[in-house]
Amino acid sequence: MQRKHFASLSVFQLMAMFRRGIFYFFLSIYLYEFLGVSTTEMTLFATLPMITNIVAQSTLWGRISDKYKKRRLLIIFGELFAAIGYLVVFWIHNFVNKERVGVGHIGDVLFTQSELVLHFSSITIFDPSGIQSILRMSAYTIIIGFTIIEAGWSSSNLGWSALIADLTKDSERSRVMGLLQFIGGIGNVLGVTACGFLYQNGLGFWNGNLFYVSSGIMIFSMLALFMIPESYADLKSGVVEEQEIKTNEVSETTLRVRDNSKKIWPWKLFIWLILVLAVVNIGGNSIGQMIQIYVRLPNTFNSTAVIVAQLRNTSSIAMIIGGLAIGFLSSRFGEVKMLLVGFLLLLIGTISLPFAPHITIFFIYMALKGTSRVWIQTTSYSMVNRIVPLEKRGKMMGYYNSAFYLSWGLGGTIITGPIADSIVVDPANKIMIMFYTALFIIAIGIMIYMLARKYLKLNLKKKQVDVSVLISSIIGLAIVVIFSIKPISELILGIDNTVAYSYEITFYVASILVILGTLIYLLFRPNDFNHLSKEMTDKMKVG
Repeated sequence: MQRKHFASLSVFQLMAMFRRGIFYFFLSIYLYEFLGVSTTEMTLFATLPMITNIVAQSTLWGRISDKYKKRRLLIIFGELFAAIGYLVVFWIHNFVNKERVGVGHIGDVLFTQSELVLHFSSITIFDPSGIQSILRMSAYTIIIGFTIIEAGWSSSNLGWSALIADLTKDSERSRVMGLLQFIGGIGNVLGVTACGFLYQNGLGFWNGNLFYVSSGIMIFSMLALFMIPESYADLKSGVVEEQEIKTNEVSETTLRVRDNSKKIWPWKLFIWLILVLAVVNIGGNSIGQMIQIYVRLPNTFNSTAVIVAQLRNTSSIAMIIGGLAIGFLSSRFGEVKMLLVGFLLLLIGTISLPFAPHITIFFIYMALKGTSRVWIQTTSYSMVNRIVPLEKRGKMMGYYNSAFYLSWGLGGTIITGPIADSIVVDPANKIMIMFYTALFIIAIGIMIYMLARKYLKLNLKKKQVDVSVLISSIIGLAIVVIFSIKPISELILGIDNTVAYSYEITFYVASILVILGTLIYLLFRPNDFNHLSKEMTDKMKVG
């Protein structure tokens, strides 16, 4: 990659991650604590927008990208669409908040949700329950508004993923992605730190400051893109050095010529890898928003917003360090092994959370999660682009992104969120909740195995099948035993607060999903699995 291209991408990445840190990290706290939504409703701000994001990427933007080769234009359109959309969402949010409630201005006083309800009820004709209903309506203006925005904004995600692959050679892709993750981590630290000052116990969203700042950053970040070519189509027309073009083309087409008569590519291997990434990411990210709420509970660690921001910054700093190291580690040990290490780091961190005697464990978890995130994204991105044909890159990147984007909210909405809410509403239900959760997870494992065995033609040995079935059964029974017998569960969790208990249950569920995805990666490998490794690609080039 040319230096000027890397510089432009770096500036855009820095600003994009700064904007994410300054806006999204405290948004879940704002929805849950300030506007009073439930745990499951809180996760919808990540789930519904990501669903529209992935649908749009796969069905619309990926096809446009492959047909017209306008990756950069897709990024610019998406950022501009989102910048305007942020302002529209805030204006609607502001109307529901202040016009419907009858308050023109709150002032500089910081309110908790209960104080806000009392404040509103003292100056309006609404009763507190009516005010809470309006606050929840206000929350849904953000959730629904961002769901609509993501349909257009997703063009930026698709264009970004495809453009980086266009501008990098196979041999440098992991290193470049690692450096971009390093730069993005710096931006995230700066963004979260800034949000710690701008959040103001919710008034940063309520009064619109965070909306305006984020919108401005998106508009300004577009300026960094005009030094970058549109796509590999511009590379072929002489925008970059001829040698770089030839090297890039060779690395991208080698795996597609197998029988010297027709072009094929290992799409079954691609599906298998996406499936593994989806299961692991859904598990690991299903508790992302809950951790921020959990550490703030009076019965756990009663953390301030500053501590919560420091937790996120710990993850970002780990991403910075991990981004610098992954290029060397991938070249030394191989991307296939480093992806597995990323899975294991995530598992170790997640499974330790319910036993945490001190908030220090959560800082360790965030460090492990940050490292695992950058290693999983960097290695899998390089592996996928090694087998995906050049002419299908846009569409396939949409499918690849779905393994990450959907996981940010989907697991919390359909699995951990309902579990936590059900336990809080009726603690007596926890036995049946955990029993059905265990059956659900085992059923997922069996379904994945059957589909993979039928369609992916996995190279399985009987011993591998027996071991995986045994492990799945032990995990399922362990869930039922541990959480159905009250003395055992109380001994392990060491806390009697219902809300905290419900969240700790979800930490175990998240760990189980990560274990399931890791087992699929270890035990159920397709016959052409070796094509994911760089060493295999190099051998094919020599041949």
